[in-house]
Amino acid sequence: MNEEFYTRDKRRFDTEGNLKEEYPEKPREASQSEQTFSEAETQQIPSGGSDFISFLMSLSAMAHNAMGIGPDSPGVSLEDAQYFINIIGVLEEKTRGNLTLEEEQTLRSLLYELRMNFASIMERVRPQ
Repeated sequence: MNEEFYTRDKRRFDTEGNLKEEYPEKPREASQSEQTFSEAETQQIPSGGSDFISFLMSLSAMAHNAMGIGPDSPGVSLEDAQYFINIIGVLEEKTRGNLTLEEEQTLRSLLYELRMNFASIMERVRPQ
């Protein structure tokens, strides 16, 4: 049982952030499957945060439908409603400090509204 072992640092960069000599930078050849786009095709259209807000509204609508409140609600599923509310809560936690004022206010108000609706539904369904 007198086996020797060693550890090898496989990181490509040293502590200063420079590429190590044993990993020379090789130019990557473009594969045939990669497409080339013109500059106009690759430019991003500024959205002003509306993509995030629409995502929040979509999650909120799914939570409302799961609670039986939405117009397209197939029925009540409190487990699904709790799941969507928890997802929005995780988004609030993980995006803290990285949102615009409008996004932050929308997120907090949606989360508050959903939690209050969920609490009122739980009070009605909970056996006395």
